[in-house]
Amino acid sequence: MLAAAPITACGPEEPEETQKPVVKPDPKPDPKPDPQPATKGTILTLITGGSHAVELSTVDKNSYLVKCTGGDPYIFTNKLPSAVPSDYTMIEFEYKTDKDLTADLQIFYALSGSPSESSSQKYGTIASTSSYKKFTADISTFRSNGWGKAGDNLRIDPGDNSGPNFYIRNITIRPMTEEEQKVHDEAAAKEQSKIDMAAHIEKYLGTKYPSSVKKVAVTSTKVTIEGTVGGDGTYILADVTPWQDVTELKTFPYTEKISGKDFTVTVDRYVNGREGIDYDRVFSKWAVVKVEGETQTLDSHARYADEVAAKRSPAAIPLKNKKGFGAGDHTYYFDDIKTMDAGSITMNVVLNNYVTGRGGSYVYGGLAYGIGQTQNYVDKVLSKVKSMGTVVSAIILCQKGSAYDDPECTGGYYSIPNMTTAEAFNMYAAALEAMADRYSSDDIGRISHWIMHNEVDSQKTWTNMGDQPMMRYLDRYVKSMRICYNIVRQYDQNAAILGSYTHSWTGLGEDYSPKEMMDMTVKYSEAEGDFWWGIAYHPYPQDLTKPEFWNNDTQSTYSMKSKYVTFKNLEVLDKWMKLKENLYKGEKKRICFLSENGTNSPTYSASDLEKQAAGGAWAWKKVQKLDGIDAIQWHNWADNRAEFGLRIGLRAFEEGSFKSLDPKPVWHVWKAAGSSEEDAVFEPYLNTIGVSSWDSIMRTVD
Repeated sequence: MLAAAPITACGPEEPEETQKPVVKPDPKPDPKPDPQPATKGTILTLITGGSHAVELSTVDKNSYLVKCTGGDPYIFTNKLPSAVPSDYTMIEFEYKTDKDLTADLQIFYALSGSPSESSSQKYGTIASTSSYKKFTADISTFRSNGWGKAGDNLRIDPGDNSGPNFYIRNITIRPMTEEEQKVHDEAAAKEQSKIDMAAHIEKYLGTKYPSSVKKVAVTSTKVTIEGTVGGDGTYILADVTPWQDVTELKTFPYTEKISGKDFTVTVDRYVNGREGIDYDRVFSKWAVVKVEGETQTLDSHARYADEVAAKRSPAAIPLKNKKGFGAGDHTYYFDDIKTMDAGSITMNVVLNNYVTGRGGSYVYGGLAYGIGQTQNYVDKVLSKVKSMGTVVSAIILCQKGSAYDDPECTGGYYSIPNMTTAEAFNMYAAALEAMADRYSSDDIGRISHWIMHNEVDSQKTWTNMGDQPMMRYLDRYVKSMRICYNIVRQYDQNAAILGSYTHSWTGLGEDYSPKEMMDMTVKYSEAEGDFWWGIAYHPYPQDLTKPEFWNNDTQSTYSMKSKYVTFKNLEVLDKWMKLKENLYKGEKKRICFLSENGTNSPTYSASDLEKQAAGGAWAWKKVQKLDGIDAIQWHNWADNRAEFGLRIGLRAFEEGSFKSLDPKPVWHVWKAAGSSEEDAVFEPYLNTIGVSSWDSIMRTVD
């Protein structure tokens, strides 16, 4: 996390096998490289003023060694003494480093010396290199937004780890070359196509089409589609696959004939050899298309399957209470589930370590895949909790740089899964199918809820798809949810698909608004047929480092227009869940979990631990009162030294008087929650918060 910006919701802890290996330093870094010829443009120098966790030394003219000495290192350039020419739209420098940089290289294009996330760009992680490599980036966007005036400068963040020696030289702002201009123009055209697609999607969702697909039913062998055409003329029924974008198709490659105004079409469920895979039409959505000569025009919304034949029908595992936690794999963790009578837990499943890619013994869609070690991890957790009556939610993640990488992913910790081709879709579906089949009975254990990816409103950091208009990204996300749903519902008709969001409610900086994404997902359900989806919200305090949210969260208001939803104002989320327009098929409240959240103890001082525990008491009391919220899973179960400097766990790491995994005061709060000990354990924290009763923390939303 970046010190210059508000700390936002942190992500899930990865299973051990996903951690990167330690990179040994280059034993002989060049201490004084030969200076390179200066490139035409404005040369920037580095300064120590305002820097953080770095030591700066000059190697030669315009050549520096930036030694990273702590977490979140960054350094500034000099302020521009005068404006740079308007055609200087490239930044260039050379670099080398003796260790991998463990977070994306990020450059803040500071306007008059004030950096912000909205005026920054991430450029991916930097691997160790003993020889200089050139870095160039198009900064036209920042120039058009006003950067480049006298007094402006840059902040360079090389990573989030201490230790690397980062050499950098000849930092230059310059004009584009002819080839760079060509690349820029092509990129601009692609960006415009993204904007156009987002507009098409929004128009599509809001259009009342003349024709309609009213019902899609999938049996074990057939798909039956019923609908109505809106007028006279020629119509066809389009079979739209997940790797196609219904709003962008000019001609529809997979179609069936329609006869009559009211139609019923029955087709085979399975199609062998469609674009290299054996395709299951359970994933298709079906639309009426009007044909006029060579022109094909969408004439209805595209509808997904309403009914799908069950392969298995296990009984639902009811939530026995609202209490839970996540991110653990230790004897104490499983003991705590029993001791605390936890009703629910979360667990991370990194798909690229579950189904590892092509080649292996597992066959799906006519292609063979390998099964990875994460299957053993999931088996272990589920087998240990299956007799406890504990509901398990799996957080589905696709690691950046893996075989599941979306082609537009540019960085972050995880990627949106690649669904852009038939083969990419098939591998994603194969992994979900393998899990749904394996974990829908009591033989090993059950996954009851599927949390799709992590904090998608902060997609550049947590579920990356590159720079995207929100509606284009959301369209891909809804596809991912639908793919999972149409697999999982065959094995467990009670399973829910949950969308994952940060504590931001109406949007932070360049991030999307969770509320807008949730509202538009409702629009998708209205247009394309509803499905059993819900919400996995992360209502951390506004500043994750500060536990006193009851005093600090000034932008967490009791309004549907609140900037944040945190523990302070959970009533806002509760109200959204219960609005009639947001109900499943207008009748049933969707599931809402607080699947990742907690208060921090900045240190292990008595005062900080008391404030953290008070936050836990507040959170529990409020959740118990709000029937729109079904459960809360405290994150993290234990403090993790790698988790951005936070100590949000129920148990401690070894420090001071604490031994590893000693319970913290908040552990005792969480243990007492919902038990006969609750009132006695919680009572002292009323004074910490400064209220006379727990009823007084409840509010009405405007």
